[in-house]
Amino acid sequence: MKTLSFILLSLFLISIVSAAPTLTFQNENIQPGETILATITNIGTFEKQIETSDIKFYEGRKQVSFESNIKFHKETHYLYIYTTRTGNFSIEISNVLYKETEALQSTTITKQFNITKEIITDEETNETSTQILQIKPGFFFSTQIPSIKLTNKGTAELNIEYGETELSLQPLETHDITTTPEQILSYINISTYKEFSIPIIYLSANATFESPSTQLDLRQSPELLLAELLTNTESEETIELFNFGEETLTNIQITSDFTFVEIEEIENISAREVRNLTITFEPKTPGHFQGNINITYTQNAEQNTLSIPLSLFILPKGSTTEDFERINENCAEISGTVCESGSICSGNATFTKAQEYCCLGTCESTKPESEGGGFGWLVGIVIIVALGFGGYYFYKKQKKVVPKKPEEQIKESSDKYAERLKGTLESKRVKGSVTKS
Repeated sequence: MKTLSFILLSLFLISIVSAAPTLTFQNENIQPGETILATITNIGTFEKQIETSDIKFYEGRKQVSFESNIKFHKETHYLYIYTTRTGNFSIEISNVLYKETEALQSTTITKQFNITKEIITDEETNETSTQILQIKPGFFFSTQIPSIKLTNKGTAELNIEYGETELSLQPLETHDITTTPEQILSYINISTYKEFSIPIIYLSANATFESPSTQLDLRQSPELLLAELLTNTESEETIELFNFGEETLTNIQITSDFTFVEIEEIENISAREVRNLTITFEPKTPGHFQGNINITYTQNAEQNTLSIPLSLFILPKGSTTEDFERINENCAEISGTVCESGSICSGNATFTKAQEYCCLGTCESTKPESEGGGFGWLVGIVIIVALGFGGYYFYKKQKKVVPKKPEEQIKESSDKYAERLKGTLESKRVKGSVTKS
């Protein structure tokens, strides 16, 4: 009976341990210059996205620095770390919040790892070399076309295979991998002196992907706003905002990366409240635009920001639904041109598989040209000089007429009145003397 109780207790304790979030490295043998690829998974649900600010690295008790990044998708955190030197290190991820059987839990994840250079010795020549592959970035998470750079950081040639591609990289040589996934989550599997699997989270694969809320309490639906718009045409989209917290969100400030986007103001969102956020678009220029709507708010005396990604496909007014369909080629493959900022396509244009707004005509500048053969600036200078001389003339003329002081004006009036009174009295005296004789 005691044995059975012990077994049941052990199983219970094991279940508790396994329910906590787990940090797993793809490869435990790590060389300086390699990219560590890792995941953090959990049987339950994460209640807060882990941020890079939550991650610390130590060499013994001394805190050290490694460049890293972390993203969340479908209840999995994806982490990469760029290594630079040998040594014994540890990673510490604090305040990891998750739910287990509806109970909120908090834990700190720690893991030891060793970075050691592996020396390869040629038996025939007795020469030594190293094989080290650096991958940047260690995952891809964007609406842009995924691009991964491979760099040979070792001293020996690297033979690499991925998909149907085979290549060799000399020391310090680089190679870019560009792909357009058909699914939101996919992997680029690289086979060389060891195996690497690079997560690709391509948010533009479709409009129904699910990513985490940036913050614990404020979330939105949809997670990515895809919209097809026409120039010089006002249109609206609605995003639902959810406050999953127990406190009211206040001091809400909403901004956009685009000037043609107008967003309604929201003062606050009560606890457990759902609010519709209306977004008005009135673009002037066709093309594909990517950016964010940023919602900054205060909750529990802390300021947080929720970023909602936008992917906007804009065509000239009068276009039809079929015009928004993307062709399965790049702009260069159809001999087109992507017009630069400040220019507009004159002629037909289409969206490519790389989401480029590809002009099949010519790109024309939208900046107005100056008239008068370029002498307009000279006429302007002449006018300014003439106005300056005129102003100076009137200023000097006005300066000569100095207004009299109040006491001077009073004295002048008194003198005039005295003169008039004196003249009147003298006139009366003359008249009196004539009459008397």
